[in-house]
Amino acid sequence: MKTPGETKRQWAARVIREAILRGELKPGQRLKQQDLAEALDMSATPIREVVRVLEAEGLVENIPYKGTFVHEVSPAEAEELTPIRVALESLAVKQAVPNLTEQDLHELERTWERMKQAETNTDVAAIRRYNFDFHSKIYKACGSEILCELIERVWPRFAQDVLWLIPNRAEDSVVHHRDILDSIQAGDAELAAEIMAEHIRSAGERIAEHGRRTRKGRADGSSEAMRLKALIG
Repeated sequence: MKTPGETKRQWAARVIREAILRGELKPGQRLKQQDLAEALDMSATPIREVVRVLEAEGLVENIPYKGTFVHEVSPAEAEELTPIRVALESLAVKQAVPNLTEQDLHELERTWERMKQAETNTDVAAIRRYNFDFHSKIYKACGSEILCELIERVWPRFAQDVLWLIPNRAEDSVVHHRDILDSIQAGDAELAAEIMAEHIRSAGERIAEHGRRTRKGRADGSSEAMRLKALIG
């Protein structure tokens, strides 16, 4: 649904952006402009313009002779983005806490419960979706449209697909979200912002560590293959 003052192109860009954020459109997935046009009930020309906007934001990439794909984020990129996310999102939390209503708190509680159930069921897609909904609900109460836009542009470039595959990360994240929610319910904006900052830092560290282990594993595998080749040869 369009927000007041939002053009149809802006709405379409937001819908696609949020689908990427929730993990409904996955890294490396091809985006066919005809399918997008049909799904969003738009003609080809404005869809091309929307895709160009998303490409400029780094969310999608156009590969000549192949098509347009959701951008695949590297662990190194996520590590670089970590302090940026910390700065933006801790500020958003601090500004949001005084503005959150009882209804907002009820919805955050319900989202956390769903996230916890998804973690129990090892439903990675649902965990990612509820994680986005939890963060988004808080940030939208910060009172700054610009700050929200900056956060939305940074989020998809953080290796979320990698993060939720790291052992114990989902379990840890559920605990972090509980602590954040408890601080918000207590009206402690400073503490909620500090916990959010640490939550994001730990995510960046886990992704970077996972990337280093993966690269080392590939290097070790290559070395072993060379040794086997030498023995066989």
